[in-house]
Amino acid sequence: MNYRFFIVCVVWLFYPLMADGQPANDDLVSKCVLGAGNNTTYLKDFRVQLPEAAPGAAAPVYKANIYLMKNIKYRFSVCDAPGSNGELVITIYDQGKELISSFSKTTGRKFSSVDFVCNKTGLYTLWYDFVDGEQGSGVGVISMIR
Repeated sequence: MNYRFFIVCVVWLFYPLMADGQPANDDLVSKCVLGAGNNTTYLKDFRVQLPEAAPGAAAPVYKANIYLMKNIKYRFSVCDAPGSNGELVITIYDQGKELISSFSKTTGRKFSSVDFVCNKTGLYTLWYDFVDGEQGSGVGVISMIR
């Protein structure tokens, strides 16, 4: 019994070393995680790829739900893939009400990350889309600020 357990543990420990490397998308995630800052702890990432908006139609959106805890400060970072036409934007909603976005519609300014202090534990909706409905791909990373 101990012999089998030992073999399984050795294979499990050395399996990552046998891999052929990371896909390019993982490099983008790593870059985005590092860009979030040294004072953060990585929680989750979302890989987003959306087509260009059709004329007269609403821009395509990638939606995800996430459970956030009260009194925790989160950082939501967005990174565009190399060669992406669009600039990735995140908007956070609570029960249909917009709370914060990485894009200011009034000034047209885009931010690579936004910090959010959660005032209520619960389920929040994240919308990822690209400025002006352009086609693009990118990564959204959620981190907790220590």
